[in-house]
Amino acid sequence: MKTVQKDLLAATQQNGLYHLEGRTKRQIGGWERTWSLTESSAGDLLYAATTDGVKIVARRNGQWTASPISGLDAEIRSVASKKEGTLWASTFDDRVIRASLSPDRRSITDTISYGIEAGLPEGYKGVHLIDSTLTIASSKGLYQIENPAVRSERRTFTRQDALLPDIEGESPMVKSFYYKNGRLWVVLGNRVFVGEVQGQGVADWDEIAPLHFPKSEAISVFVDDVGTLWLGDQLRLFRYAARAGADVPDPASPGSAPLIRRLIAPKESRLLYGGTPHREDPGSPLPVRYGEDLRVRVASPQYGTTTPPEYRYRLLGRDDEWSDWSSAPTRRFNDFWEGTYRLQVQARNERGQLSRITSFPLEIIPPWYRSIWAYLVYGLGFLGLAYGARRFYIVKEEKRQARRRVQKLERERVVAERLKKANDRLREANRLKEDFLATTSHELRTPLTNILGSLEVLRGMMEGEETEFLDMIEENGKRLKRTLNALLDLSMLRSGEEDVELTPTSLDECVERVASDLRADAEEKGLSFRVDLSGAPMWADLDEQYLEQILRNLIENAIKYTDEGVVAVSTGTAEGRVYAEVEDTGIGIDESFLPDLFEEFKQESRGRSRTYEGNGLGLAISARLADQMDGAIRVETEKHKGSRFRVEFPRSSEPAEAGAEG
Repeated sequence: MKTVQKDLLAATQQNGLYHLEGRTKRQIGGWERTWSLTESSAGDLLYAATTDGVKIVARRNGQWTASPISGLDAEIRSVASKKEGTLWASTFDDRVIRASLSPDRRSITDTISYGIEAGLPEGYKGVHLIDSTLTIASSKGLYQIENPAVRSERRTFTRQDALLPDIEGESPMVKSFYYKNGRLWVVLGNRVFVGEVQGQGVADWDEIAPLHFPKSEAISVFVDDVGTLWLGDQLRLFRYAARAGADVPDPASPGSAPLIRRLIAPKESRLLYGGTPHREDPGSPLPVRYGEDLRVRVASPQYGTTTPPEYRYRLLGRDDEWSDWSSAPTRRFNDFWEGTYRLQVQARNERGQLSRITSFPLEIIPPWYRSIWAYLVYGLGFLGLAYGARRFYIVKEEKRQARRRVQKLERERVVAERLKKANDRLREANRLKEDFLATTSHELRTPLTNILGSLEVLRGMMEGEETEFLDMIEENGKRLKRTLNALLDLSMLRSGEEDVELTPTSLDECVERVASDLRADAEEKGLSFRVDLSGAPMWADLDEQYLEQILRNLIENAIKYTDEGVVAVSTGTAEGRVYAEVEDTGIGIDESFLPDLFEEFKQESRGRSRTYEGNGLGLAISARLADQMDGAIRVETEKHKGSRFRVEFPRSSEPAEAGAEG
C-alpha cells in the first residue's frame, strides 16, 4: 500500500491496482499481479512493477489512471527512480535494467542490462534507494555502483559491507531491509538490526532482541510514520513499537480479546477466512461446506512477556465445554453436521489474566443431496417419474387402442369393399331395371297407343250396349298408359336425362289452366270444386310443363281420394315465395305413413286391403320435379278429415314483356 496525496493505493496479486476510499474501492489497472509500487523522483506519480512490464500511475482530473510504458515487456519485480528520466528495474531472470524514459515518460528509448558480468551476484536482486543512492539488494548483501563516473554500459557493482552490521562467523543471509529518514533496518538470518546511515556506511548498529526468532525467507519490513516496525512473513504479522512510551496495548488485559487470524480447510489447504481483525459481532455466519475439516489460527500478541499466551476453545452447537489450555495457536475441528455453530476462543497470559471471549459464527452448509434445491429436484424427479409412468401407460394404452382401431379399420375396409361390390352390383341391377323400365315402357306405350286409336274406329262401328265394353277397354288402356308414362318419367329423372328449362312463369295462369281441365272429373264425382286465385301477379322461374304435371298429380290425387265434400285450389305468396295449394276433405293420410309419402311405389293401402288404384309414383315424381326447380312440396293432413298439399317456389320478378302488356 502507498499513501500519495492523501489517497490510499493498494497493489494486489490479483486484478492489479486499487484506489481505496472509505469502504469503497475503484480498480485502477486490470493486469494480473503488481509486485511493487515506487514513487518517482519528482513525487508526482508512481511506477508499478507488474507481470507484463512497468505501468505509470498518475492522478489526473481527480482520478487515478494507469498506462503502460512501452519498450520494457519483461516481468518486473521492483522499480527505482534515481533521477528524472532514468528508471532502474529488476527482473525475474536475475537481471537489473537501466532504462531511459522519453520526455513524456510513455516509452523506453534505451536500456542497459546488468548481471554477474557487472559484479552482481546470482539470484534475485531488488533495486532500492538509500539516501538517493541506487542500491541492489540480494541474499548475499547490498551492492552499489563502484564507478559512477564512467559510461553507463561500462559500470560495475561492488558489495557494500559498510551497509551491514559486522557479525562474527559466517555472514548470514540478507532477507530484507528498509530505509527511511536516515535509518536502515536489516533482517540478517533470524535477527533484525537498525542503524543510522552516515555517508557511505551505517553507524551505531542495534539489534532488536524481541524480533530474534526463526523467520521464513520471504519476509517484508515496513516502518510507519510514528516509528512502529511491522514485520510480515506471509503467515504472521509482528508489530514492534521501538520508541519509548509508544502505545502498546496488552491483549491479555481485560477488555481485549484474541484475534482469529485464519480459518483453513486443511484437506484442500483452502483459505476460508483471514486478513482482517475479527470483530466481536461479525454479522452473518461464515459458510463452510459440509464434510470439510476446519483449522483455526489465532493470535494474542504479548508485549513485555517472555512466555507465549495460552488458548482454549469451544464450539457452541456441538460441545459447550471448553478445551484444555494450550500454547498452540491452532486448533482443528472435524465431523461437522449441517447447522449453525459459534466458535469461541479465550486467551490467558503468563500471569493468569483472562482475555475477553472472541466469538466467530459458522454455518455448515448441508451437502447438495440434502439441500433445499436437492429436495426440490427430488420432488421434481418424483413428479417426472410419475408423469413418465403415466405417459408410458397412456402411450401404451394409445398403442393398444391404435392397434384396435387399425384392426377395426381393417374390418371396416373389408366390409366397405364388400359393400362397394354389393353397391356396384345393386347399381348395375338398378341400371338394368331402369333400362328395362324405360325400354319396356317405351315398347308398351307404342302398341297401347295403337290399341286406343283402334278403339275410336271400333266405337264408330258399334252401337248399343256393345259400346260399354269399348268404354271399359278405353278407361283401362288410359290407366295403363298413365302408368307407363309415370314409369318413363321416373326413369328419366333417375338417369338425369330430364332437362329442366326455367323461364318466368305465371303461377295463377298455370293453376287456372290445369284446374279447368280437371273440374269435370271432380263434378262427375259430385264434389264441390273451387279455384281461389290471388289476383296479384305471381311469377317464378319454372318449367311450365313440369309445373302442370305437379299440379295435375296433386289435384287428381285430391279428387281420387275424396268421396264427398270439397276440393279447393288456391294460390298465394309467403316470405318471398309463391305457392299453390290443393286442399280436400278426403280420407287423409296416417301420420305414420308421412315419412314414406314421397317415396317411389309406396302407398298407404297395400295388398288386398288396397281401396284406391294407383302405382305410388305421382307424388314421388312431383317431389323430384319440384326439387329440380328449387321448390318443395309440403303436406298437412289428418286421418279421415282431409289433406292440404302446398307446392312453393322462389318468387322472381315479372318479365318485361308481361309488364309492357299490362
